[in-house]
Amino acid sequence: QLHQLDSMFHDLMSGTALGTGDLLQPIILVVLILTLLFLFTKSSKREAPPSKSSDSSAPKDSVLVSHGVGSLGTSSDTPRLMGTFIPSTVVVESNLPVPTPFENQHCSGEFLALHRPTYDKALDRSGDYPYSDHFRGRKRLWEMRWNFRFKHDVTDGMRFGIELDQFVPVNASTKWLMEVAVGMLAQTAGKELYHSPGDDPAKVLGEIEKPVFTMPMFAFDQILITPEGEEPPKLTDPAFSDLGIKRSDGRAEFIRQVSNMKLQAGPVYTFAFWGISQFLDVIKWELQKVVPFKSFDFNLMCGSPPVNVVFYTVKDEELKHDKRHLQDKKTYYFRLAFWSSMKPPPMARLRELLPSFKNETVAASVPKQLTGWAMLSQTMFGCCAQR
Repeated sequence: QLHQLDSMFHDLMSGTALGTGDLLQPIILVVLILTLLFLFTKSSKREAPPSKSSDSSAPKDSVLVSHGVGSLGTSSDTPRLMGTFIPSTVVVESNLPVPTPFENQHCSGEFLALHRPTYDKALDRSGDYPYSDHFRGRKRLWEMRWNFRFKHDVTDGMRFGIELDQFVPVNASTKWLMEVAVGMLAQTAGKELYHSPGDDPAKVLGEIEKPVFTMPMFAFDQILITPEGEEPPKLTDPAFSDLGIKRSDGRAEFIRQVSNMKLQAGPVYTFAFWGISQFLDVIKWELQKVVPFKSFDFNLMCGSPPVNVVFYTVKDEELKHDKRHLQDKKTYYFRLAFWSSMKPPPMARLRELLPSFKNETVAASVPKQLTGWAMLSQTMFGCCAQR
């Protein structure tokens, strides 16, 4: 099996496995390789989408209005990508008609997540869902878009990637294979790639590093800079895919331009990312299309939802004596905890993520059989129903 895995690694690094002559997406390889590692562990079962409830009294999308998001015009049990900023300000969902604003001490902006209905093949084929025109003819399952307005010049290198809430134990063989895979990736992506499985709190004293995988800004697929005083693009623009520079137009030139890009106060920076989406279904919460006829529960890699999408910087001098990306070294510009409504975080974590879940009386009223969006809706509005 190890010999076969080495052969697959060679194909991946040469581009053969992706059907390309160069490595267009370093991050794709991470998902591919980790999925291959899962072959050495247990397999997961496919989860069917939740059935639609016939209970007319079930709360609808008013939950979104209460968090300043607005109505989607769809039933609340429709599977979707969900999330919240850290610290929480709103509930974020995929396929909203308008972007969700965010702001912190370092920047402000808008965020939009698009996702095709992978839980329903017939609906996907019909094109009767938001942003279907954008997905038509493309392999991507989802896309994330941002508009950033920085409040000060960013003097340290911005990193983009994912971060987990806590350490996920893995066996020795899986850990070794992961280290080999990341080492091979570093030969292509360079020293700017950073991966850590995190610190085991049972073995490490003091501050703990969270599991993290980040890349420099050239990990994005599309970037546009709008000069100060000019109108930035709307993230919902039907012609959005025609704007700016794209990795697919030429990887080397894209990396060169992005590597020389300075993040400054004044301009609006627009980013889009979809590179690994055809391999990671974040609504079904599965890794897929890597091994024929086989999918894997994403929780095998992340432990349990949520997974955090992060933008952060770390000063070089902070890493001289300790290379770990510890929390007190990071300056966060964006933190989004996301999950699927089909596989939400444990209730205790939801209470931490969403202020509405801090009401113990409401949480205690949630029937145990409820899952996904039905659980979220009833929990957040159980108190209102009793009035």
